[in-house]
Amino acid sequence: MNTESIDFQFILENDGSPIIVFDHQGRILWLNNAAEILLGYVESRNLFEIALAHAPKDYGSKTTLMDLRYRQLLFYAVSVSYNSDDWVALRLYYRPRAGEKRHLEAERLIPTDINNLLEAAITLFKMQYKQKLSLLTDQDLPPLRIDQNNFSKLLRKALESFRRSSQIEVSLKMTIGEFIIIDDKRYPMLRLKIKANGRYCDEDGILRDLAEKLQIVPLLEERSITLDIPFIQ
Repeated sequence: MNTESIDFQFILENDGSPIIVFDHQGRILWLNNAAEILLGYVESRNLFEIALAHAPKDYGSKTTLMDLRYRQLLFYAVSVSYNSDDWVALRLYYRPRAGEKRHLEAERLIPTDINNLLEAAITLFKMQYKQKLSLLTDQDLPPLRIDQNNFSKLLRKALESFRRSSQIEVSLKMTIGEFIIIDDKRYPMLRLKIKANGRYCDEDGILRDLAEKLQIVPLLEERSITLDIPFIQ
């Protein structure tokens, strides 16, 4: 078979690994479908700087093992390739998540107004602490099925980690084009974010355990907590 008849661009566009081609100034010349999703989590400038830092000294390709995390997207290596001074290509390799098969018994979960749970947790927090707290949410969100008890515990623990912050911002919104896979089924996703000027991280292990029970994907950072919540109806 003549390889000229193979549509290599089609193959690359649908490759599971994010691939981005930059020009010498960091502008994107081309990217595949997986890279479009990645750019919803990280600025292209950040990825261009990674490409420059790990490019081979001479024309060719170089693979570097490194841990990268952008919210729930985990990578274990990058490859940087170029044979011209006009462009450089970056490819990222997803980290396998062994044993992450998610299982859900939705019929056991109670339809819940998530805003009520969130407001109750904030009220309890304000009774103990005097920090300024702002809340931005969509009051028209329909009910979702969730373990109310464990979710309330998760909210309380998350808020308490910001107990010494002078001002706290909380937001809850439905994401666009993102989902969580449970039992091989895609669920839309709510994103709850709490951020401030700093927080205590001593109970992050408890936060992760609670999130795992709820099928929630947590991102615990120095100044923020992001919870990606499956919207199960």
